[in-house]
Amino acid sequence: MAKAKRGYVLAEMTVDELRGALRSIKTLLLPMGCTEQHGYHLPLNTDTLTAEYVAHEVARKAGCIVAPVVPYTFSGGELPGTVNISTQVLGLYVRDICRSFAEMGFKRIVLVLGHGGSENLRDIQESLKMFLRLEKAYSDLTIEVAGIWSMSPTWLESMKAHNYHADIIETSMIMYIRPDLVRKKYVLDKPAVHKQLINDPDSYQVSDAKMGSKGLLESFMRIPHISQRPDMHVGVMGNPAGANKAIGKKVLDEAINGFVKHLKKG
Repeated sequence: MAKAKRGYVLAEMTVDELRGALRSIKTLLLPMGCTEQHGYHLPLNTDTLTAEYVAHEVARKAGCIVAPVVPYTFSGGELPGTVNISTQVLGLYVRDICRSFAEMGFKRIVLVLGHGGSENLRDIQESLKMFLRLEKAYSDLTIEVAGIWSMSPTWLESMKAHNYHADIIETSMIMYIRPDLVRKKYVLDKPAVHKQLINDPDSYQVSDAKMGSKGLLESFMRIPHISQRPDMHVGVMGNPAGANKAIGKKVLDEAINGFVKHLKKG
């Protein structure tokens, strides 16, 4: 009987192959990306490509199994090509995915995130936290969530220089993974807009009201209307200048090694 060439890739396995693998492999990686704006020089699936690449390399090196990548999450952006899944739906969706894998027999599920976003992270974590709190049948299940950036010292250092999105790091990674998808001309938003975006990555959105901060002490809290600022047309938060394959390889290797080290600690 023929076997999947990449035995760590769940999507390429058959039922009996996965059944056999589960006898000894209990850790599953779930890569999660996003379909969203990445300027005029990077593809819309940038976060999906990086999450999938890292997860596959980690699975190969750490001896675990990698699930198909989730390409749709919550961005908050509104430029053409951006797909937003409401965070409530996303949280429930991810919860059901994790439940399915737990029912198969996996005891450790690690979400490998290529996309951050405060709302995105918050609702994924809260949904999974509530799942483990209420579903006592899965008391022996461990779920972990980590962004690939958190495993790369080079990437974290670049963030201190206000590189957040479609910047030198993300551009370098795609140059290494899929150089054919990187356009040669870098375009930024107007200087005043770009300056605001790099000083505060959340400034891509505008609101007609501020959320109350007094919690239960506040009688009424007006829920604001939030949307992408109308003067943002490109969406680069940082500077892609100087990007190259060597930087991309370094960052990806750091992320991969960080995940592998963590997984092997148990």
